[in-house]
Amino acid sequence: MKTIRNVLPESWSLVFSAAGSAYGVGLLGLWALPFLISAIIHDLQLNEAQAGLLMSAEFGFTMLASLLVAPFMGRAPRRTLALLGTVLAIAANLVSANVDSLYGLAAVRCVAGIGAGLALACGNAAVSSAKHPDRIAGHMNVLSVVLMIVVMLGYAKVMALYGLSGLYYAMAATMAVMLLAIPAMAQRAPVADAAPVSLGSGKGGGNILLSLPAICMMLAMFVFQARDTMGWAFVERIGTMVGYSGDELGVLLSFQSFVGLIGPLIAAMVGKRFGMSTPVILAILLTGATSLSYVLGEHSKTLYTAGVMTICVTYFYALSYLTGLAAALDREGRVVAAASSFLSLGLAVGPAISGGLISLGGFTLAAWGIGVTVVLTLLLVSVPLASIRREPAPLTPAVAL
Repeated sequence: MKTIRNVLPESWSLVFSAAGSAYGVGLLGLWALPFLISAIIHDLQLNEAQAGLLMSAEFGFTMLASLLVAPFMGRAPRRTLALLGTVLAIAANLVSANVDSLYGLAAVRCVAGIGAGLALACGNAAVSSAKHPDRIAGHMNVLSVVLMIVVMLGYAKVMALYGLSGLYYAMAATMAVMLLAIPAMAQRAPVADAAPVSLGSGKGGGNILLSLPAICMMLAMFVFQARDTMGWAFVERIGTMVGYSGDELGVLLSFQSFVGLIGPLIAAMVGKRFGMSTPVILAILLTGATSLSYVLGEHSKTLYTAGVMTICVTYFYALSYLTGLAAALDREGRVVAAASSFLSLGLAVGPAISGGLISLGGFTLAAWGIGVTVVLTLLLVSVPLASIRREPAPLTPAVAL
């Protein structure tokens, strides 16, 4: 019974509302990215670099909105902001489906990014209010993988039938479903959790976002996500190069999403049983190896397939631990909310960087860029990990299984 109790979340309403807001709205553009990039290139007659820049503009505003509200997550009305952001993103997607001008579309996508950023910050901040933030993050990612399976299967068919406008309608419909879960989110951080833990800050809660562990955590999330998006943005196009048809890729991507359930489930069950450092470092190395496998697999269908099949397993395993680490730095949710904004910044620059590298030196040069980001992530994450290890023992029972 104790084992079952350890696996189950402490609050289903927290899991569903936070996952719906952060992943069903805030990061929906990430799950749909390969299809959006391909549809933009085909329907708008743009090249890889131009398509990457268009998506980067949207994700850039996601980052901006998330970062601006992050300092106020300890007292902000989270549920209200998440609902407002979701409605704004839905409206922007509906307008995007009917815009003919490229510049008009870019402007509307920026508005969609603002809405997604508000939802992303509020959903991730809610994790910090949990007694076991790392475990809640793991369960959230299980739901995120389920959503990704639906996206991979459904959006592939929508893109084939209705193109870019159909994808925007599908995103609006998906976000509308999330409106059913978000009202269950707590409006504000619980009073008991509002007292700043400020791991590694030593200066009080007010300056937690300016502490070295917090800054390194935010930069680590940025580089981690940039690495992922650098390859993920073009995974569909690489697949066609190695010989997969559109329908085959849809099945392959949906199946790897299903396999990806293993990643967050492992993170949710294992928790901190082996500490924090070893799982985090292992996660970063595994995600880097996965990205390199399918990016360098442009001439090898076997290598590409092996890389694709481990995308979700490694990504969500890593994201569960990184989110839990950020949440542990500050129980008011300011660090994890700010870190999620830098996650969005990684989304923003990833497609643009890889698009430029591919234009200059093909996928081989993009792979070198991915290798650099893996090393940088390891260096940056070492600071918050050291901060966690220096904290007094009283925090340990709150997160131990």
